[in-house]
Amino acid sequence: MSGNRARFLRRGDTVPAALAGPRPPGAGWLRRVVRTVLPGIVAFALLFGGWEFGVRYTHIPATELVAPSAIFRELWRAPGFFASNAWVTLQEAFWGFLVAFGVSITAAVLVVHSKVMDRALSPIVVMFQVTPILALAPPLAVWLGLGPQPKIVMAALVTFVPFFTNAIVGFRAIDPATYEVMRSVNASKLEIFLRLRVPHSLPYLLAATRVCTGLALIGAVVAEFFNSSAGLGNIISAAQSLQQQNVVWAAIFTLILLGVVLVGAVTVVQHRLLRWAEVDPDNT
Repeated sequence: MSGNRARFLRRGDTVPAALAGPRPPGAGWLRRVVRTVLPGIVAFALLFGGWEFGVRYTHIPATELVAPSAIFRELWRAPGFFASNAWVTLQEAFWGFLVAFGVSITAAVLVVHSKVMDRALSPIVVMFQVTPILALAPPLAVWLGLGPQPKIVMAALVTFVPFFTNAIVGFRAIDPATYEVMRSVNASKLEIFLRLRVPHSLPYLLAATRVCTGLALIGAVVAEFFNSSAGLGNIISAAQSLQQQNVVWAAIFTLILLGVVLVGAVTVVQHRLLRWAEVDPDNT
C-alpha cells in the first residue's frame, strides 16, 4: 500500500481515502458539527454585533430599542425567573403541539381513506385556515379561565392546519407501482398505511414539525398575554405595562433561545430519520 501511495503522490493525484491511512477518532463527527454549527454562530455574532453597534453609536433610547448587552445583563441577573416562566410556556406549547398532532393525523387518515370524510372535513379545515386564530385568544381566556387550558387550545389551533395539510400530502405521496404491488398481494389497508404511507409521509411530517414547533410557542405566548399568571407572555405583558424594556427583551430572548433549541433538536432527528430519503422537501 505504501508503494501505491507513493505513486499517487509522485503524480500529484489526490490520495484515495483507502490509502490515506486511518483518520483520528471522531474527526468526521467533529467536522460535521463545525460545518453545521459554525455558520449559525457567525450569523448570530454579526446580527447581535451590528445590533449592539447600532444602538450604542446612533444613541437610540432604551425605551425604543435595548442593546443586546443590556438584555444579557438582565438575563444574568435573574436566570431562574426567566427559566421557570419559560418552562411554563414550554409545557403549554408542548401539550398544544401534541393535541394538534394527534387530531390532525387522525383527520388526515380519515380523509385519505374516505372520500366522504374528505368532503366533510375540507370545509372545516378551510374555516380554520382563513380564521385569524390569534384573535380567538381573548374569548378563549374568558371561556377556559386562568389555567393552562386556553394556552394549550391556542397552541393546538395555530398548529393544526400545517400538520393536517402536510399529513395529507405525505400520506398521498406514495409510489403508485408499489401501491399496486401491495394491492395485488391482498395487503390490508392497515399494512399499506404502515408500510407505505407512513414512511413516505415522514419528510412532510417532520417539515411540518419544524414549522409547528415555533407556531406552538407563539400560540401559547399570545394566549398568555390576555389571561395568565405565569409564562413568558405574562412577563412581556406585565413588563411592557411598567415600561421595563430590559425585562421585555430578556423574555423575548428567552423565547428565541427556546425556539432555536427546539427547532435544532427537530432538525437533528429529521436528518437521522431521513437518511434513506432521496429527496427532502426542506432541502435540509
